[in-house]
Amino acid sequence: MKKKTHHLKIKLIYALAFGTCLALFIIMSVSSPSPNTTILGKWQEVSWEYEKLPDAHTAALGKHINNTLRNEITRELVIHQAETWEFLPDGKLLLHTDAKSVPLQWTLKSRGNILKLDHRETSPEHYNLQALNENEMVLYFNTDLQAKGIAKMKFKKIHQKDYAQKIQ
Repeated sequence: MKKKTHHLKIKLIYALAFGTCLALFIIMSVSSPSPNTTILGKWQEVSWEYEKLPDAHTAALGKHINNTLRNEITRELVIHQAETWEFLPDGKLLLHTDAKSVPLQWTLKSRGNILKLDHRETSPEHYNLQALNENEMVLYFNTDLQAKGIAKMKFKKIHQKDYAQKIQ
């Protein structure tokens, strides 16, 4: 009889532990914003650097990507020379440069970790969304230079207050 009671207590403890873990998972899932809403707004490019260097020669130059190399990497991409990205809720993306704004369509694929950019004139581009929160976004993409490397783009969110101070 004692053995039976002991087994029931263990089963009850396991059931309570499982229920608690499940409840915590559900609460965390519901309370965290989805990537589709977190990405909305204006994002300013902060830096470009190599996450994975293509070869030993490039490694000697360092991880930072200068403007000349950046222009070479992005020559065939729609993100060429865009410094501010504005994600709108209807799946529209505006790439702002000093001279103009280029409209694109954006979607998050997979589990929200693949950013797909559609442009009417070129084939879609895919970026790995490595980090995304209220203040920072990090995108990775494979470069198409002679020896492939993985480039990392960092963005800082432009909050309305920051933007208003910037234009004054």
